[in-house]
Amino acid sequence: MSIGVKIEFCYNKDPVRLDFFVVMQAHLDTPSQEHCHTLHTHSVHDIEQRIFLAKQACHTQGLRFTPLRERVYRLILQSTAPIGAYELLAQLQQQSTKKIIAPPTVYRSLDFLLAHGFIHQLNSANAFIPCCHPRNQHIAAFLICQNCKQVQEFSTNAVHDLLSHITQQTQFSIQSSVIEISGICQTCQSLLNK
Repeated sequence: MSIGVKIEFCYNKDPVRLDFFVVMQAHLDTPSQEHCHTLHTHSVHDIEQRIFLAKQACHTQGLRFTPLRERVYRLILQSTAPIGAYELLAQLQQQSTKKIIAPPTVYRSLDFLLAHGFIHQLNSANAFIPCCHPRNQHIAAFLICQNCKQVQEFSTNAVHDLLSHITQQTQFSIQSSVIEISGICQTCQSLLNK
């Protein structure tokens, strides 16, 4: 698959235009470097395994995986679509028998899960999804279907190389990046073409 990308932005008040022709090879035998996953329902076993691995990773790094962080992560894993902070808060309130949960505590849990790569935030929807490969640091692009709202996480060396090239050309230090691509997924295309 080949993708032509044109990026234009200002650098020191002068417009900089970078034209790229990125060739992405479909070698999915190296999932840590290149992968594409659709957000789907995780089985109970998958969720428990992901929770276990998150706890293990936090323990190894000397971080606390608090009960609230676990509950927030579990709800994101259980969701079949991107889920917003207030929807998470409402579900947590329904589950809680003790006290009211304040929005800042949920946001702190989300910030923790984001910072440590367990989840991703979709800025266009102001919602969260689980990371497909939380143990492997990677740069992902999110393919969001305008029709069914399905989200695919796509990661490839070409995305990383593109951002590296931009930083080298502009001497810009990227602190964070979210690449969201809106369009129509393959399933919806086939349904619309019938």
